[in-house]
Amino acid sequence: MSIFAIADLHLSLSTNKPMDVFGPGWQNYVQRLKAAWCEKIKPEDTVLIPGDISWGMTMDEALADFCFLEELPGTKILSKGNHDYWWGTNKKVEEFLASHGLVSIKLLKNNGFVVEDALVAGSRGWLLPENPESKKEDEKIYLREVGRLRRSLQDSLSMYEKTEGESSRPVRKIAMLHYPPVYDPERSNGFTDALEEYGFEICLYGHLHGRGHQKAFNGVRNGVEYRLIAADYLQFDPVKL
Repeated sequence: MSIFAIADLHLSLSTNKPMDVFGPGWQNYVQRLKAAWCEKIKPEDTVLIPGDISWGMTMDEALADFCFLEELPGTKILSKGNHDYWWGTNKKVEEFLASHGLVSIKLLKNNGFVVEDALVAGSRGWLLPENPESKKEDEKIYLREVGRLRRSLQDSLSMYEKTEGESSRPVRKIAMLHYPPVYDPERSNGFTDALEEYGFEICLYGHLHGRGHQKAFNGVRNGVEYRLIAADYLQFDPVKL
């Protein structure tokens, strides 16, 4: 079993939101994604998708996109992005997925997962306080998302500790956020502090597109490796962790 990751699928199979308006790099992206996915990912694998999954405004509008994901091999763990307007409470989304037989899609929000030899945790994230676009009202959301990340990190660790005989096994600790948790590696924030405190060694994130890729921090900071995995950055080819 392997773990793969890719963010920002921006699927719009039942809504009029063509992504190729953002440049030629998005041309035929759904077909390219499906081809790359099916070439390397097996049914027993897990794919982490941190946010911006569907342009659907409601779960009904996003259903075609969920069905597309269901047909692809592997278990998919989704976390919320800033454009996932369809995302309601976990209970409502899970009931909706179950009612349509969508069994390979799991939700990551205020919880964590143990996937073979890995812990998986995360949250949506938010604008960092040093971001010039951050306003006073963003501070409350930022602090809430830091709290959600901490709960998820703790939940994944608690699940692992409760698994009989697992505590002696080597374990990978993988976090997934939609918003970038760091731009300037010289500056700390609530997200970086939480990841370091809980000993997570990989943090995946998306959100940045096009020229925004130039702002991404890809590297190791205080023992945590940060990776941009936006779909267009990966050329719509899920990366193996």
